Amino acid sequence: MAETRSKHPYFLYDAIVAQPHLIEQVFSKSRGAIDRAIQAAANRKRIVFIGIGTSLNAANVAERWMRHHSGGRALARAEQSFEFAHYPLALGADDVAVIITHTGTTSQSVEALRIAKSMGALTIALTGQLPGEGMLDADHRIETCEQEVAFAYTKSYTTALAAIAHFILGYLEKRSLLKDGSAARAALEKVPALMREALKTESQVREAAHLVAERNRIVFFGAGTCWATASEAALKIKESSYIAAEGFETEEILHGPFSEIDYRGAIIGMLTGEPADERARTILRAAKELGMLRLAVTTPAGNRDISAEHTIVLPESPTWLAPFTHVVPLQLLTYHIALARKINPDTGRQDQDAHALAHKVYKL
Repeated sequence: MAETRSKHPYFLYDAIVAQPHLIEQVFSKSRGAIDRAIQAAANRKRIVFIGIGTSLNAANVAERWMRHHSGGRALARAEQSFEFAHYPLALGADDVAVIITHTGTTSQSVEALRIAKSMGALTIALTGQLPGEGMLDADHRIETCEQEVAFAYTKSYTTALAAIAHFILGYLEKRSLLKDGSAARAALEKVPALMREALKTESQVREAAHLVAERNRIVFFGAGTCWATASEAALKIKESSYIAAEGFETEEILHGPFSEIDYRGAIIGMLTGEPADERARTILRAAKELGMLRLAVTTPAGNRDISAEHTIVLPESPTWLAPFTHVVPLQLLTYHIALARKINPDTGRQDQDAHALAHKVYKL
């Protein structure tokens, strides 16, 4: 259980604002380990990214990045670790299994590593610093940042993405599948600066958070990599604010879920300047008819014809970097919603007797 702190900032806030610096450290201190993993993976044809919870969201981003940077030619997929452990995908000597787990102790991710290794796949563990022993059997291990104190993981998510991005660019280049490699690498190096700019949206986010905190349901949606960001934001809301929340793919929200939401909820959409934004604009207009509170998170390229009570405009950047930029105001939103609801966002409710007792029933 997280140590109790009685004033702002809580540990969650510390982690959010530390992300740009920690990503810079990944780029400098973890580069050697990443490069060795790239070299080992270069002759393997397929990469499977495996994780659960926040790490599954990172795996889904990784799969989309593999498509984007290879023009859809690279073989990659994301797998949830529990599903992989119980319903394994056939792997072999042509495969790489990247196990994403910040603690290195998540039981199903440890089992997924064991299974992948037993099948002959090259195994790469992407973990936080000083991980549990479960990841020590991996062929390669890449460490990102110190372990999280807050129950809701933030810095471990974006530092893992930074390491994954570097690995993907190097792997695809080795296999002659990388499009615009020099431009992609230059863009990746700018991520810390872009995230620092995104942190400057905090005053706007705080204002919106006071209104969102009054709603009993929060829905996030996005397309491409923003689908994973929508899922990640919903998870943070559940973990730190205890409000019902869900993340949807942009089109998916209209195929059933829209019937369940109404004026009692808030809806938050992400736009990146891509063609999928048109559907996002439609959804926000439709949500007005339901009386929902609407928030849009967008780049300048996507900032047109948006129907929302609050619009957060982020710095312009290549669309593939949206997982770094768009997640920042949503992390801040989570934090300020918790404050508005007078909740300590660090504990994950483990300081409450019923949840503490329930937690003893199962092992993560």
